[in-house]
Order: sequence, then structure tokens, then C-alpha cells
Amino acid sequence: MTMIDITNVVNISVIVPPAGLAPYSVNNLVCFTKETPVVVQSATFSAYTSASAVATDWGSSSATYLAALAVFAQSPNILTGGGMFIVIPLLSNEVLHQAITRAAKLLYFGGCSHNYTLGVSGPTGYTGATAANLEATQAATVAQAAGKLLFLSAASEADLTSGLAYAIKTASEDHARVVYHSATGQADGFRWGYASRGMSTNFSGSNTAQTMNLKTIAGVTVDDGITQTILTEAKAVGCDIYPNVAGAPCVMSYGANGFFDDVYNLQWIVGALEVAGFNYLRGSGTKIPQTEAGMDGLKSAYRAVCGQAVKNGFIAPGAWTGSDTFGSPEDFRRNISDFGFYIYSGPVALQAAADRALRAAPVIQIAFKFAGAIHSSSVIVSVNK
Repeated sequence: MTMIDITNVVNISVIVPPAGLAPYSVNNLVCFTKETPVVVQSATFSAYTSASAVATDWGSSSATYLAALAVFAQSPNILTGGGMFIVIPLLSNEVLHQAITRAAKLLYFGGCSHNYTLGVSGPTGYTGATAANLEATQAATVAQAAGKLLFLSAASEADLTSGLAYAIKTASEDHARVVYHSATGQADGFRWGYASRGMSTNFSGSNTAQTMNLKTIAGVTVDDGITQTILTEAKAVGCDIYPNVAGAPCVMSYGANGFFDDVYNLQWIVGALEVAGFNYLRGSGTKIPQTEAGMDGLKSAYRAVCGQAVKNGFIAPGAWTGSDTFGSPEDFRRNISDFGFYIYSGPVALQAAADRALRAAPVIQIAFKFAGAIHSSSVIVSVNK
């Protein structure tokens, strides 16, 4: 018996939505090196998830391997948040700020540092500490503009009062995180261990946001050179230190140049919002109408990111203490108080004709309240006899 295909009556087409962007791996940590690998690398960078793999490629006596040991010794570390340890060799005559600019075009990374002595073949016309500080501060400026964390270390008290840490604080470059350790040979390990421990947040989890205050850095000896004077100087410039606190070695974190976790968490949410917006616009098989319905969908994508920021503990409901608001002041304050964030866009009907012709969405404004963190406590005890 001859049969006519059913598609003459009912024709089914399956539409697969376009693939979106994966979340930025804000926990990728770049190591810039001047070393030559044992195993020749064919790519401009190499990514690692273990120190042993770094030893194979760069040698077990290399500074690159020592940096990797400090990174992977931490628990949690960059792997917890889905990050990798990425090694990028410097080009001939390249200095740190040039390497950061080049690397930003190669791959996405959240933080970076160096495993060589700054200033040795750095900016011409400078020598010693001056050249080292100049190379570091130039790199800090570039990292700030690029939205990348730059980890630096200081080992001299002069760095706190007039040198590197003081210069970074004076320039308000909060993406450059300076840590201080006075013990010979410990500053570099402290810097790499601090970076890995700090960049270990899995932002997809619940209550995973963290602060570096009072954390232990594996493999780093306590800094017995910390005095009350040095502590006060470090606090003034926002330089984190590793003293012995009542017998416990731990980081003491200061916010004169912005607390590390605030900068790091903001770095994550900016990237997450970018990806959410892109994926919503790309994900439609047809088009997103330039209507309130279309705007509601776009704002829902951003709302999901803010909701995750509440879930992981970065932002939280609270009272808005600033004087500036947008949208409805009542809705603004109520949403901040109830949910921790507020999202607003102007009516599509009031959009400028030029913007509508460009198919641009009305400006979306987002406000949120930091959850903050408790780093210290004062207690008053009243006794009655």
C-alpha cells in the first residue's frame, strides 16, 4: 500500500537556540615569567591545574614551579572557583604593564602577578628599588584600567611609608593588592598563596563569598617582624600582613585601599552581568521586541545575577544610606531593604527617537547593597557584685 508522508499534514521543525557564552572564569590566575621552559611551549600561554604539571614543563627548581606550589597548596584555591594557573612568558624587553595589556587580548583572567624581580630590565633610566616601583606602579595603572587584579609584595617597611604600597594607595588603584612580609624569602610565597586563597570563591554556590581577614596561608611562616608600628603603617595604606595573632598565624586585612573581597566580588558581578545580558540578547531565535515585555526579559537576566549575588553572600538586604536614588525612591529603598538590590529602566515610550532607531535598550540602572563583613569586635562587660 502506498503511503503519503505525514509531513504533508504536520511538519515539525526543531529549533536549537544559539549557544551562549560561558561565565567568565574570574579565578584564572596568570603568572608572568622570564624563565625558559624545560618543555618547549607551542602556544603563547600554558594553563595548569596542578603543580606537578608545572614542574614537568618548567622544572622543579624554577620560580614558576615555586609559584605554582604556593597556589595549589591553599585550600580552597583557584580550582575551587573553576580557575586555572596560567603561565605567560614575557617577550624580549617587555615589562609588566605591557605583558598585562597583551595577555588581556589573549584570554580572560581575573588576577595576575610576576615571578621575577621587578626593575632588573625594566624602564630605562631607573635602577634598583626605583625601577622596581616604577614597573609595579605602571602595571597597577594598566591593571586598574583593564579591571584585572594585580598582586604585588613588599618586604621593606619603607614600602609602607613612602615606597610601593604607599604609591599604590596614593593613586587609589584598588585593583593592585600589596601584601607585606618582612621575612627573607617569604614575601613571594605569601603573595601567590594569598592570590590563590583570595580567588577561590565559587560564585555559583550558597554563602561562598569570603574575606581574606584572619585566613591562614598554607606554606607561609608567620611574620615575626610585625610590630605595632608596622601594623599601623600597613593599615594606613591598606596593605595586608601575616602576623602572629595570639598564637595563630593569619592574614590581617585592611581596607584603606579598598578591601580585597569588595574589589574581587565587583569584578565577578560585572562579568556575570555582561554575560547574562549577551546571552539573553543572543538566545532568542527571532528578535526581542523594543517593548516593555522585551525590557522585562532583559532585566530578568540581570535580576538572576543579582539574586545569585545575594545567594553567595556578596550582597544582602539592608538600608540604603546614600542620598542618590533613581526610579521611584520608594520602590528603590523598599527593594534594597527587602531584596538587597533594585533594577530600573525608563519607559520605552519615552525613549529618544535616535536611540530607538539604533535599536538600543533604554538605560538599565542597578543598585545593590554590599553584605560587608565583620573583621573585629569590641565587647563591654559589666560586673555586679
